[in-house]
Amino acid sequence: MKKAIDLVRLMGALSLCLDFCSRGLDRHHQRVAFIGLTLAKELGLSAEEVNLLFVASIIHDSGVSTWRDKYKLEEFDVHNPWEHCRRGYELLSQVSFLKSAANIILCHHDRWAGSNPSRREGCEIPLAARIIHLCDRVDILLQPERHILEQRDEIVQQLDKLSGKIFDPELVAAFKDVSRRESFWLDLTSPFMLRRLQELPAVPVLFIDQQGLRELAELFAAVIDAKSPFTLRHSYRVSAVAGALAAELGFSPEEVSKIEIAGLLHDLGKLSVPDNILEKPGPLTHKEFSVMKQHPYYTCRILEEAGDLQPITEWASFHHEKLNGQGYPFCKKGPQLSLGARIIAVSDVFTALREVRPYRPAMKRPEIENILINQASTGALDTKVVEALLDNYERLEEVWARKPLVAVY
Repeated sequence: MKKAIDLVRLMGALSLCLDFCSRGLDRHHQRVAFIGLTLAKELGLSAEEVNLLFVASIIHDSGVSTWRDKYKLEEFDVHNPWEHCRRGYELLSQVSFLKSAANIILCHHDRWAGSNPSRREGCEIPLAARIIHLCDRVDILLQPERHILEQRDEIVQQLDKLSGKIFDPELVAAFKDVSRRESFWLDLTSPFMLRRLQELPAVPVLFIDQQGLRELAELFAAVIDAKSPFTLRHSYRVSAVAGALAAELGFSPEEVSKIEIAGLLHDLGKLSVPDNILEKPGPLTHKEFSVMKQHPYYTCRILEEAGDLQPITEWASFHHEKLNGQGYPFCKKGPQLSLGARIIAVSDVFTALREVRPYRPAMKRPEIENILINQASTGALDTKVVEALLDNYERLEEVWARKPLVAVY
C-alpha cells in the first residue's frame, strides 16, 4: 500500500465503531467533531490547532468500549469521567502521530473552574480539550425525539448557566454566535452531516502511510478487545497468527503487513454487540445469535467508508464466511474467498478455541486440532491453511502468546 491514506476519512469511519449503543449507530463522535470544527472556524484557529482538535475530537471517547460505560456518559453531569479519559490517554500515547492528542483526551472533561484530577483550571486546560468538552456536552443535550430548532434556546441557556464554571466563557460566547444559524443545527442532525463535516473550510488535510495505518489499527484493536475480559488481546492474537500463516504460505512482506492489519481490524463491528451477549455464560438464543451475526457486516461497512483499503477490507470482513457457503453474513462461497480471507478465518477459529470463553475454558491442543480438521473436511475452512497451522503448531502457539504493541487496559 504505497499510496497515502486519507487520515480524516479513515478516522471518521473508524470512529463509527465507538458509537454503537442500544439506539444503534449514534455518530456521536462525528457530531462532536462537526461542532468543534465549526467553532474552530468561528475562533480563527490555526491549521495546526484545527488538526489537533479534529484528531482528538473524532476519537475522544476511545477509552470507552462497553455499553455499560457508554450509558454513564449519556448523563449531562458525568460522575467520575476521569477513568475513561485516562484510558484514552494511555492508548493514544502509544501511537506516534497521536501523542499530542493524548493530552487533549486526558483533559476533555476538565471543568473551567478547576477541581479536576489533572489539577488544571481555566486556560491551563488545553484549548482543544475545552472545546471538545463543550461540544460533547452539547451533543448529549440533544433530544432525538424533538425537532432540533425547538431545542436551540434551551441548550444555549444551559451553557450560559455553566459559563465560567464548567465551560470556558469565551467558547460559550462563540457557540452562541454559531447557534444563531439555523443551518448549523439542521446540518448537525441531518443525514448529510458527515458530508457537511468533510466540506467544512476548517477540516484538515492529513495523510498517513501503511505504518501509520498499522499503528491506528493497533489502537482500535485495543479498544475492541477491551469490550470484554473474554476478548482481551483477541484481535492482536488473530493478527499475529494470520501474519505468521501468511508468511508460511508465501505472502510477501507487504502482504503480511496488510493481513496483520486486517486481523487487528476484523472485529471492529463487535462493538455493535451488547455486552450481555458477548459475556453470556451459556448458548446464545436464536435472537442473540442473530445480533452476533451483524458484527462482520459492520466491520465491512466501516472499512468501506474509510476509503480504498483493499485487500484489507475484504480479508477483515469475511472471517465468518465458509468455503461451503454456510457462513455469514454475506454467504460467500469458495471461489469468492481469497487466500487472505481464508487465513484470517482459520486464525480467528484457532485463536477463539485457544481462549477462555464465558461458557467454557480454553481448549487443549488435541481438541483444537480435531475441530480444525473437522471444519476443513466439511468445507468450512481451507484445508491448505489448516494444514499449515497444524504443521507449525508450536511456533504459532508462541506467536499467539506475544504481547501487543499497544497495551490494552
